[in-house]
Amino acid sequence: MRLKLAAVLVLLVLSATISAANPGGKGDDVRSRDCAGSFHASSSSNGISQAILNIEYPDEVYAGLLLEIHTSVESVEVSSNKMVGMALLVNSEGAKDLPANDGWEVITDPNGGTNNYVEISDSFSSQNIVNRTWTLRAPSNPGTYDLYLAVQHGSPDGGVAMTGISLANPVSVSEVPENLPRLSADWEPVNVREIGSKTVITLETENTESATVELKNGGDVITIPVIDNEFTIPAAVNAGVVEWRVILEGEGPTQNSPWFRLTAQEPGWEVDEFALYIQGIALLLLGVGAVILRRPKGGDIENKYDNTDVVTNQFEQTLAEPEPTPELQTSSSPPVPAEGLPAGWTMEQWEYYGQEHLDKLAAGEL
Repeated sequence: MRLKLAAVLVLLVLSATISAANPGGKGDDVRSRDCAGSFHASSSSNGISQAILNIEYPDEVYAGLLLEIHTSVESVEVSSNKMVGMALLVNSEGAKDLPANDGWEVITDPNGGTNNYVEISDSFSSQNIVNRTWTLRAPSNPGTYDLYLAVQHGSPDGGVAMTGISLANPVSVSEVPENLPRLSADWEPVNVREIGSKTVITLETENTESATVELKNGGDVITIPVIDNEFTIPAAVNAGVVEWRVILEGEGPTQNSPWFRLTAQEPGWEVDEFALYIQGIALLLLGVGAVILRRPKGGDIENKYDNTDVVTNQFEQTLAEPEPTPELQTSSSPPVPAEGLPAGWTMEQWEYYGQEHLDKLAAGEL
């Protein structure tokens, strides 16, 4: 029974999934518009958002190179949690709409990750405009591409989830000019660091003779020297974001990279779901092993439901006791006359009819 129970517990641990409710959103991720749905209700109950959405591109976008785009959300009324989900998409059909399907790569999203869908909590209202910046890598093939900005949010009364998507905003991606100073096609910036740690960044460039880094420090911009393609951003003392860009010079036209964002945050716990499963199973097996080791061995196993020994002892005691001597039954028949039983009678007949015989003799009937 114990082993069966242990097996059931193991199956429960293996079949359990780690899940969490999303009362305040689903969290940043790579999401299609259809998959993202709404974090307030099912897609079938969504309403139409009245938000004004916009995307702005640089004047020049080169194939395979980094660029910075600006998105804005205006005139939106949200629920009490003040949250809006924003997504970059390549079509409005709700299928095959991820940026990667057209060759775009999200290098840094507004929250410091690499997702096309982010959730923003800000002062959204019908009066103000909320701006967010994304760093992308353009598709490697020149051509004209569309990008859309989609949003989802709650309604002020909390009754209906609202969704909206911008009109197509085409961007022309050009072939990279010869000798253009640029960052290497496979180089990516660092997005996150821990508080108290300085950050050393190594640049990888092409057709570049010199590079200079500019760092935004509050309202000022300071210059950081680049030595052997490396530079250092001083350690952060508080959580927050610093922005920097690199100015690249060479034979071709001088180029400014996008402003990269580096987010400083407190060290956090990293949760490995597979490790959690393994730890849970190990603890379960440890508990089962402890129960088995505490059980007595062999014939000494005691079971409170096993009464075999008690029944056996009672049976042996019963066999040892002598059988009670049956009491002599008191006969109701009269004494046998001195002359003996009447002729031809048996003792059994006398026991049953003897008194009747004596009564008849006394009455002179015999």
